[in-house]
Amino acid sequence: MAKNEQKEASSEGSDLRYRYIGYEVFPSKVKEFFKSDAEKKHYEEQVEEYTKTHNSSMRSGTAVSANLLGTTDRIVLTLTSIGLIAGAILPWFSVSSIYGNLKIPGLTGFSAISHLSGLIAQASGALPTLVYVFSGLALLSLFFGIATLIMLYLPSKDKSAALARLKHILGWQYLPLTIWAGVFIYLIIGVSIPFGEEISNIYMIKGLGSKFNIVTFWAFAQPALWVAFCSLVINAVKSNEL
Repeated sequence: MAKNEQKEASSEGSDLRYRYIGYEVFPSKVKEFFKSDAEKKHYEEQVEEYTKTHNSSMRSGTAVSANLLGTTDRIVLTLTSIGLIAGAILPWFSVSSIYGNLKIPGLTGFSAISHLSGLIAQASGALPTLVYVFSGLALLSLFFGIATLIMLYLPSKDKSAALARLKHILGWQYLPLTIWAGVFIYLIIGVSIPFGEEISNIYMIKGLGSKFNIVTFWAFAQPALWVAFCSLVINAVKSNEL
């Protein structure tokens, strides 16, 4: 007898649960809740007015209503974008010799040493290629710095679409980071410079040796290069959070 009562109660509970989640209540297509668009608009206005003076601590803490791009993130992305622009324009390398201190900007590095390209090519055919690679990286830094600022402050009625565009441009900044990784790996091996040490002694070029490698790169690199590189890292990583 007790088993039958328990079975009936269980069956009744299941029926109630099914009715609660929608079965038999809306067995066919659900009708529109609002009778007209005017009624829906009126309700939305009431909700909007209510939220101006009331705050639900439970709802405001949920991931659904979380602000994916807060004020702090916006400030950081603004600074990194400015860092990309300024870093691309400022000198990336500084070479000291008996002729003075040669500053080589990242963006115009190829033109800054154009009068020395023949001599550099004789020392090593790979060195002029490296100059073009660094100039290309500086150009990408300038482009992504400007593009990020535009996506960050471009007015948009659809916040989701604006975040999607920002995420897209931030994600593409993994491209120059991949090139940077390739350059660092390449410089671990280094580029041989025939008579590099002799040339360094004759012209008193600080930091130059028999190879242009990661040590030489570190000796010649200027703060602007690292600012641009770190800004790329921050922007690219931020794309994973949006």
